[in-house]
Amino acid sequence: MKLYQIALREIGRRKMRTLYTASSVAISVALLIAALMVGMAGQKDLLLTIARYGHSLTIFPATSNETSLQNFGIGTGHYIPEDSIPTIQEVYEKAIRIGWEKKGGFVLDAGAPGGVDMLQPAVFTPRLYEETTVQGKKVVIAGIRPSEEYTARFWWEVDEGSLLQKNDECMVGKVFSKVTGVKAGDVLTINEKPFRVSGVLRETDSPDDYMIFAHLGKVQEAFGKPNRVSLINVRAMCNYCPVGEAELALNTTVVGIRATSQREIAEAQHRIFKNVTSVIVGLVLLSMIIACMAVFNMVMGNIHNRLREAGLLKVAGASRGQLMRLFIYESLIIGLVGGLIGYGLGHALAVTVGPMLLSGAVIEPQWEYLPIAVGAAMIASMLATIYPAYYISRIRASEAFRAL
Repeated sequence: MKLYQIALREIGRRKMRTLYTASSVAISVALLIAALMVGMAGQKDLLLTIARYGHSLTIFPATSNETSLQNFGIGTGHYIPEDSIPTIQEVYEKAIRIGWEKKGGFVLDAGAPGGVDMLQPAVFTPRLYEETTVQGKKVVIAGIRPSEEYTARFWWEVDEGSLLQKNDECMVGKVFSKVTGVKAGDVLTINEKPFRVSGVLRETDSPDDYMIFAHLGKVQEAFGKPNRVSLINVRAMCNYCPVGEAELALNTTVVGIRATSQREIAEAQHRIFKNVTSVIVGLVLLSMIIACMAVFNMVMGNIHNRLREAGLLKVAGASRGQLMRLFIYESLIIGLVGGLIGYGLGHALAVTVGPMLLSGAVIEPQWEYLPIAVGAAMIASMLATIYPAYYISRIRASEAFRAL
């Protein structure tokens, strides 16, 4: 009979003890897998946020006061002249081209012989925000340019009706619709002007859910703010656009505005989340060390019951190396069992706890973590067994029978 067969037979004889020993490793592996899966889901969600919002700038008036609309952080009483947008656009596009040159990129001008313009113009989406009361509720009205807005906010969809098209229409956010009961086809009076509701936006977990949208010109007219916008969102139409260069150029060149890069904010959040995940994984690895100590104590406590078995194997001609391998084989099988159980428990824990910690994050099975779970458990179990196996392999057959 080969050593691994003896190991399997011994484990079969001690099923409950094997499961009990494997459970200490399984718990640590479960925590490790859960931390990795939740961390992966969180990072993926942040990367999607960067992809959605990251290549953009938001341009505000340079001056602001302490008041804001519905706590959205939109200052009142300060505006950007709408006719300054072409100048802002010119500064932005020039800075983007300079930024690409610094990065070593090469962009051909439109009309260049044998070339095409590889740099698509950014989409500028000005908005005018005004606060008023509609259906007995205070709400923020956003004046927008629909065509540009739909290009920049490509994720916008409606739950009912259609997106804003006509000048006398408006579009409402999902939360506002739920609170007031407003639906597509209703007519709302906004600052004494009638607007028909074209549709209800699908919920996006953003301030858009609480707002009403109408054509920029109509909102400017309704509130007596001609040629005024509250902010300008700039959506870059290229991946990894050097929006930082554009932000710096706008802040230092154009008077009366301040530009903020959303990509830098999102990437900073991603770095923070990644660091926190690394710390959590480090603590879980520390728990693996504690699990090794638990397995070590269990194996050492079981040594006395295995002395006769070791003595019989020595009488049968087993060498010290063979005895050590026998116990290490047992530990590897225990680790395999613990790793499989730990992976299953970790997946269940991630699916249960993940959505509570990360709202909206999708926890997906990560099968590439299965070898990690099994490998970590087998290594931990083997390390915990090396000294007990070495200890029992040194005992002489006569000492083993005398100790019983």
